[in-house]
Amino acid sequence: MTEAATSAQEVSPPGGDDHKIIADLKVSSADRILFYLAISVMKLGGHRYGSFLEAANTAAKLAIYSSYLEQGNNIRKTSFLHHVEPKRVRAIIKEVEALKAAGKSLTSLSDQEPYYLIGLPFLWQEKYPWAAGQCRLNNHHLSAKEHETLYAQLPADLPSARFLDLLEFLDLIKLLHEKSQVEYPPGRQMPLSEALTEHIKFRLLHSGTVTQVDIPFLSIPIFALTRTHYAPKGQRERVFTMIDDLARFGKLMQDWVVEQPDVLRGLEVFDVAPEQREQALAELDAMLKAWADKYHHEGGHPMILQLAAGTRDPGEA
Repeated sequence: MTEAATSAQEVSPPGGDDHKIIADLKVSSADRILFYLAISVMKLGGHRYGSFLEAANTAAKLAIYSSYLEQGNNIRKTSFLHHVEPKRVRAIIKEVEALKAAGKSLTSLSDQEPYYLIGLPFLWQEKYPWAAGQCRLNNHHLSAKEHETLYAQLPADLPSARFLDLLEFLDLIKLLHEKSQVEYPPGRQMPLSEALTEHIKFRLLHSGTVTQVDIPFLSIPIFALTRTHYAPKGQRERVFTMIDDLARFGKLMQDWVVEQPDVLRGLEVFDVAPEQREQALAELDAMLKAWADKYHHEGGHPMILQLAAGTRDPGEA
């Protein structure tokens, strides 16, 4: 159940600077939720600033629409609850209901990897196929020693796709980005900047989906498709798990607020001897597993236990 912290860091994790900002600005608990959410999706998740602002706007609209339904479709009550002009409430309701009728969704953040990362292995194999007996590297004749040097830096079970030089690889990224923008209206389509290109390239290389090989007998680097799918690893993989956990925890706490009978809020504050911290967490892990095994009943009422334990901030009770 518990997982050891990964040593490989893609980005700087939240730390002293984040806590110092909160302390200096005397941020409220409600504002801390927004602050840590922004850290999660922007600093760790890699979402753009503009995407976060658009998604926050979407969340506010959905909150208005939810209140509208709870108030028996009463626009005036909804307007009073959220201090929004009735005409603005009407506009929001119209927008949400039009999208629902069309089977579409509002602008929002996605906790899935963007299409230009997920789709790259498929498009690469389709556009640049390779069959046994063919040369994987077009327009470059390799000697036996050069061939051996190149393949020594790559895994044995390579996908059926030829190698690309830098220009071909960048063209593939550009094509994938263009495909990813088709679903957006023209006003919201994002051009492929040099910074975004480098970001995409980094993500693909870091995940192990693509391997870059720099060899002295070629003037430009060679890129090889080394996995048939894209999946993040290390800290980024944990980021998406964290976002899922935060969303689930928010729902559980809302159930606790309305006094759902099967929801328990637990909080324990204590001090522990430094040399016993790992032992205490391991014991807790074992206790929770034994507890869940004891009460598990196939086909019974579905339950979930979500827990995080760690160092508390100074001044917390």
